Amino acid sequence: MRVTARLVFLILITVWAGIIIGVSLIATPVKFQAPSLTMPVGVEIGRYTFRLLARVELCLLIASIVAASVAQPRWITTVVLALVIVECALQRYWLLPVLDDRVSQILAGGTPSFSIHHRLCAVIEAIKAALLITGAVVEYRSPLG
Repeated sequence: MRVTARLVFLILITVWAGIIIGVSLIATPVKFQAPSLTMPVGVEIGRYTFRLLARVELCLLIASIVAASVAQPRWITTVVLALVIVECALQRYWLLPVLDDRVSQILAGGTPSFSIHHRLCAVIEAIKAALLITGAVVEYRSPLG
């Protein structure tokens, strides 16, 4: 049972890291390089993308916690998962609402003042992906038992 849970845990956190890299770190910045995509359309697409991503991440987080509770990963992986939980909470309850307000301002025709929130979101996503990869590597390289 523990070996299966460990495999499930490894798959979950590896897929999660891949989703972050694909959506947040590749697809999102690239879309703004399209010359025909207006800023309001781009940020509205981002709003829906990150709302869905937040839901997917919540499911992955819950599933990872359940799998980890059975798999009993190394202490360092538990710390990594705790840091990811903190990042997810920061994003969900502070950063994404701030960004959503900025999108609402843009869609209403306004121009929000300068903010580092989008860059901060990208940094948090990169750190989260790195943490998940670190957890996967630590667990993959650890002997069973």
